[in-house]
Amino acid sequence: MRPSLLSAPFLAFLFGLLLSGCESGGKKDAGMGRIPPVSLTTLEGKTYSFGPGDGKVTLAVFWATWCQPCLMEIPSLNEWHAKYRDRGFRVVSINIDDPEGQKMAAIYQKYDIIYPMLMDDGTSEQKFGGLQALPTSFLLGRDGKVRKAFVGLHPPKVVEKAILAEL
Repeated sequence: MRPSLLSAPFLAFLFGLLLSGCESGGKKDAGMGRIPPVSLTTLEGKTYSFGPGDGKVTLAVFWATWCQPCLMEIPSLNEWHAKYRDRGFRVVSINIDDPEGQKMAAIYQKYDIIYPMLMDDGTSEQKFGGLQALPTSFLLGRDGKVRKAFVGLHPPKVVEKAILAEL
């Protein structure tokens, strides 16, 4: 009898791998506290700004086109952006590996993304205190303070519960 690849130890390993996310090589401390205003270029070439004083609850998601856990969370990000935008919530994604947006455009179309996709200019990671893995998401309160940092892929229900607590 052949051992199954879907054995309990293998599934536990796979789940742990997904939670750990993709290593980004950044700093090891996710910033907590108030962030300064962030202004970056969208996939469409426009400037998009967010931060303290805009009164919105924001999930700022750092990701890369090569990061599979980053791509796996896109359907949940789309869902939350649509479901809670009328309550003052938004998802904003910040891509760190595609400054020209060529790979992002294909992902935008494939996943029918409805939230702003921004291209990092090399400054936004520092505004959040650096990254240790991808995806990394920062939940910002209406006052622009970081309420929670999610390093790596987290179960959607855990992230959604934190979002609801801020709304």
